[in-house]
Amino acid sequence: MIIWRGWGILAFIYAAVAMMLFLGLASTLVSDAALPFTAAIGLLIAAAATWFTGIAMNRTGPQRKIDAWAQGRRAQLDELVATGRFSLGPGQPQPTSLDEARQMADALLAHEVAQTKKAYNVHTLFFIPMQYLAFAWAGIAVIVVIGGLVSAMR
Repeated sequence: MIIWRGWGILAFIYAAVAMMLFLGLASTLVSDAALPFTAAIGLLIAAAATWFTGIAMNRTGPQRKIDAWAQGRRAQLDELVATGRFSLGPGQPQPTSLDEARQMADALLAHEVAQTKKAYNVHTLFFIPMQYLAFAWAGIAVIVVIGGLVSAMR
């Protein structure tokens, strides 16, 4: 069973490190009543780190790579069209004019870019993109704060 792909495990590592730092250090510095609040602060920091790392790994970085590849592929297809050597392959209809060859090349590039984008969302945990686990950490932080408030009222 695949639990994570790519660096998706970083989401749990961020949460674990935040809990160790904020609960471990806070247990010696603050009273026991304040520990849930320090845990919530640690989880919120882990949530922010998870969100920004996930966005960078699953959207920003891959999009930059796809754009660079598409630019090179565009130049390659333009050269093939300009020299009259463009073809979709054996058994496919051949372009009858320069404009038709450009349209076929544009459609081919759009299809290739779409297929490439599907392959780039690889940093997941239980098939959830890493950045969305930030909402789980933030939700747990809210639950911890509410639990801390309830126990402080007793």
